[in-house]
Amino acid sequence: MTVMPSCANCGTALNGPYCSNCGQKASDYHRPFWWIFGEFLDSVFNYDSRTFRTIWLLFAEPGEFTRRYNAGQRASLLPPFRLFVVASVVFFLTLQLTGLAMVAFQIERVPLSSLPEAAVAEMRRNSPDKIKGGDTIDTLSFKFFVPADTIKPITLTEEQKKSMLDATVDPQDKLADAEEAAWLRWVQEKIARIQLGIEHAMADPMKLNGPLNTWLPRLMLVLVPVFALLLAVMHWWPRVFLIEHLVFSTHIHTVLFVTLSLVALATAILGDAGFLWSVWLILAVYLWMAMYRVYGRSWWLTSLKYLALLLVYSIVLMAGLGTVFVLALAEV
Repeated sequence: MTVMPSCANCGTALNGPYCSNCGQKASDYHRPFWWIFGEFLDSVFNYDSRTFRTIWLLFAEPGEFTRRYNAGQRASLLPPFRLFVVASVVFFLTLQLTGLAMVAFQIERVPLSSLPEAAVAEMRRNSPDKIKGGDTIDTLSFKFFVPADTIKPITLTEEQKKSMLDATVDPQDKLADAEEAAWLRWVQEKIARIQLGIEHAMADPMKLNGPLNTWLPRLMLVLVPVFALLLAVMHWWPRVFLIEHLVFSTHIHTVLFVTLSLVALATAILGDAGFLWSVWLILAVYLWMAMYRVYGRSWWLTSLKYLALLLVYSIVLMAGLGTVFVLALAEV
């Protein structure tokens, strides 16, 4: 990098790479393209030795990145939120490049013998048409990270479309007053829109990626502080500042996005995401190790807090993903 004798912006004499008056970086951009490209990477992503050091600490030593950052050793590490944003962008870009459907619906024929007797009896009593004349029933299920070229489009029959909304409430119910009828009508319209979204997603699962790409980042921006608040509740004594929990939460969700990016790449190569359960197991172990290193509690106290955190956050995560999934279906 060539440092100029005076600032090109305000004319102040320079004693280093930055102007002491206006703060502008005093570098000469009359340089080859590859030098400028390197400067771009450095300014946007801080693409230097810190990147490799950060990635190593983040994955090879769970929790060490957070521990060092909260201890004030920040000059050699990338900022947490920037790292989180880059990881999320990489994840969604990976999905686009690999041509994976985040969620793909499929209809499976399930033997009645595999279902609880009480459930079968309830279906025979309330919906006899669904299981008439056979010992199987069609169920709607879905898979994650499915290559687009392996998906078979599904077209529902009129009977299947009708059965999807058997449980909806008639807004003209005599027991409902005018206000309740209006509210029930609104609910029925939303359910009908979601049903239409399911039909579109079954015919072309890639259509669902667009709305999910919009809603999932919003959900993550909410879940990061929620996870930090749960950590604060679990570690209320000795006192740990909320910003330190937020740094840890940001790092954990960064690891989640990077891992899912690797899962997407592996699925595109192998053609199946059947190994996804093992990834969740590895992430669960990673979280325990990170908590143990960052908060410095005993192994049994860490385990107790970890189980409580995992239970509560799993409920919050499932509720959030369910809400996002419904909102995305309503937009397909």
